[in-house]
Amino acid sequence: MPISLIVGTPKGAAILSSKDGKSWSEEFVMRGWPVTASARDDRGRHYAAVNSPNYGVALFASDDLKIWNQLGAAPRYRPEDRGNPEHHRIVSQMDFGGQLKSGGRFVDQIWTLIAAHGNLYAGVSEAGLFISRDRGESWEPVDGFNNHPSRASWVPGFGGLGAHTVLVDGKDANRMWVGVSAAGFFRSDDGGKTWSPKNKGVNPAVESAPATTGQCVHHVAHDPGNAGVLFRQEHRGVYRSDDGGDNWRCIEDGLPVTELSDGHRCSFGFPMVMDRASKSVFVVPLDGDNFRFPRGGQLAVYRTEDGERWSAKTGGLPANTFTSVLRGAMAADQQGGVYFGTASGAVFASADRGESWQQIAAGLPRITSVEAYRA
Repeated sequence: MPISLIVGTPKGAAILSSKDGKSWSEEFVMRGWPVTASARDDRGRHYAAVNSPNYGVALFASDDLKIWNQLGAAPRYRPEDRGNPEHHRIVSQMDFGGQLKSGGRFVDQIWTLIAAHGNLYAGVSEAGLFISRDRGESWEPVDGFNNHPSRASWVPGFGGLGAHTVLVDGKDANRMWVGVSAAGFFRSDDGGKTWSPKNKGVNPAVESAPATTGQCVHHVAHDPGNAGVLFRQEHRGVYRSDDGGDNWRCIEDGLPVTELSDGHRCSFGFPMVMDRASKSVFVVPLDGDNFRFPRGGQLAVYRTEDGERWSAKTGGLPANTFTSVLRGAMAADQQGGVYFGTASGAVFASADRGESWQQIAAGLPRITSVEAYRA
C-alpha cells in the first residue's frame, strides 16, 4: 500500500512518497512557509499548519498532496485574552510586528493537528486548544482548557508555553487529553468543558512547582481504540499509565539513563510514537538536557513490545552522529512502518518496526514534524 510522509521544516514541507517502502520520491511544497504540523481527516483531505513571524499562523489543505490551498481561517485568541509574560519574553525575538507589546494572548505556532470524530483539533502556542467542526473553515477556542483555573501557574518550557500533544479517545468523543510544556498533562471527560491535571507519579521537572503544574511533558502516545493505556516521554523519564492518566509509573528497563543538568538521573528524549498494529512504542533517547544528542554519537531508536522493557534498534542508523530528533519529528503508519527526521535534515524509515532502517532523504532544513499516511 502506498505511503506518504509530510515532513515539516522551517522552509516548507518535503512530501516523501513510496509505493513499496523501499524507493522514495521527494517533492518540496509550501516553500517559504515554516510547516509545523499536519493531519488527514476521515475523508482523505490533508492539512498542514504553517506559521510566519510576518503573517502569523495559517492552514493549508490538499486533496492530492500536490496542490495546497490556504484556508480562510486559523485558530485565534480573543482580543481580550491576556498572555503569559514569560512566554512573551521567550518568543519576543520573533515578534517582528510588535504584537506582544499589548500583553494579549496570541497563537504564534500550531504545534499539533489531529482529526477525530469528524472534527479537527489544534494544539497551539501560547498554550491552548481549538476545534474546527467544518474541516478547518472556522475555529473555536476550547475555553474550558484555554481558561483553566491553574493557568496563572503554568510555566513555559525552553521553547515557550506550548500545547504540543492532543489525544482523543476513539470510542468516546468527550474524552481527550492535552500535554503542555511545561504545565503538565490534562484530561477532559466532558467534551472539553472541564479539565483535570493528570500527573500523579511523574517526577516534577520543576522541584518548587506544585505537582499539578510542575511537569514538563515532552510527548504522549496511545492507541485511540484502547485510549486508557498511555505512554509518556517526560523531561524526567519515561512513564506508563493504565487508567487514562490517573496514575503513572516509570518504565525505563533497558533505556539509557543519563544525568540531567540539575543532577536528576533518568532517560531523556522528546518524540514518542506507537504502532497500533503491534502496540509497540518507540522513543529516541538523548544524552541529557545539557547535550541533547545521542549517547556516544550512536543514533538509536528504542522499542518496547510489552510496554515494560526496551531494546535499542540501530541497524542502518549512523554512528558518530550528534544531531537530535524533535518531539514532533517521528511518526508511525500503524502498519509496522516507523519514520523520523533529524535536526540536521535527514529522514529515516523502517518497514519492520525498527529492526532495520534506511535513510530516505537528506539535505533538508531542520525537521520539526513528521506524519505518515497510508493510501
